[in-house]
Amino acid sequence: MIYAWERGDHDLSERYELLYAAVRGVEPARLTHGPAGPGAEHNLAQSQALPLNLGLADAMGTAGAEEDDVDRREFGLAAIGLLAGTFMPPAGIPPTVAAGQVHELRAAAAAIWARDRLAGGNAQLREATGYYKMARAVLDHSSYTSIVGAELRAVTSELAACAGFAAYDAGYHQLARTLLTEAALLAAEDPLLSARAYGLLALQSNALAVASIGRAREALRFLDMAGAAARHEPSPRIHALIWMRRATASGMLHDDVTIRQAIANARRELDRGDHPSDPQWAGFVDYTEVTAHEAMARLNQGEADRAAVVFREVLRDATLPPRNRALYTAQLAASLQAAGDRTEAIGAGLQVLAAVEDTVRSARVLRELRPVRQATDPGDEFAARYDAALAS
Repeated sequence: MIYAWERGDHDLSERYELLYAAVRGVEPARLTHGPAGPGAEHNLAQSQALPLNLGLADAMGTAGAEEDDVDRREFGLAAIGLLAGTFMPPAGIPPTVAAGQVHELRAAAAAIWARDRLAGGNAQLREATGYYKMARAVLDHSSYTSIVGAELRAVTSELAACAGFAAYDAGYHQLARTLLTEAALLAAEDPLLSARAYGLLALQSNALAVASIGRAREALRFLDMAGAAARHEPSPRIHALIWMRRATASGMLHDDVTIRQAIANARRELDRGDHPSDPQWAGFVDYTEVTAHEAMARLNQGEADRAAVVFREVLRDATLPPRNRALYTAQLAASLQAAGDRTEAIGAGLQVLAAVEDTVRSARVLRELRPVRQATDPGDEFAARYDAALAS
């Protein structure tokens, strides 16, 4: 396709233009007449090779290290290897893999999930993606027994979900969709991991539904797949997770009956209490989280006053982790702004910015504050601090 485009036989789609421009290190507009301009000879062998370096050679030794915030252009180039599906074996991949090494990858995934709730996706997207690419390369190129292989496939799905959620939280939606789809494919034989992957895909679709209502229907289809995967699982938290995300998608579609039913069913599941089949990663699913999804559904539905009341109830939970507290406070601010309470919206927004200026690194949190910023004069303190946070 690229050779035909360079010859002028046809135009590339917008997606391939963006990928090609990123690899070449130029703006897409410069590709109008081919990468070297009209009349020039094209010699791909002379093109500058841009490194796609995720630090894979030492990824196994960086668990727990504090990562710098992701530079968008640099990470965008690095992610092209994932988007193109290229998983060449990096240096340091062991020829054979034993159970102990799989357990190390599982511990790394658990640590990344735990830090996500504290700091957000931007703080660890590079590390999470590096671990996934490492695990995928091991899965594809190393030798292992059938038992170790099953565990390795499961932890690779886990890391794909982990990195996909980090990409979603950091605002890299194309990368998030690629990784979460990989998580679902790798989890095909595990009902709980499948339900998790489809639930995360639904979460992303709900976010994208702001620009395209069809994404809300897509979210419901993903949740149908999650429900089908987990239909024989007794875990109350898994079924509560599926129901509460169904509520937020239904809010986009203004389906009040389904919102009420979904929230009631989610709470009914939690009323069953803890169950031995509850996976550790589903521990965040509790009554506060269900209430937060009710508030999001009401905000999506356009009931800003009602959403603000419910968000205030959510924020009374002293156990909320920092990133989630910042997220729900940002959504409270957006609700107040939509309800016309400008002063309270600014006050809540300033609380969010204080968290972002401290330890929280989440593009999703800032995105939720956008309606407040759009209604603020550029010279205002909130506007200045928001713009600085967005640029950092």
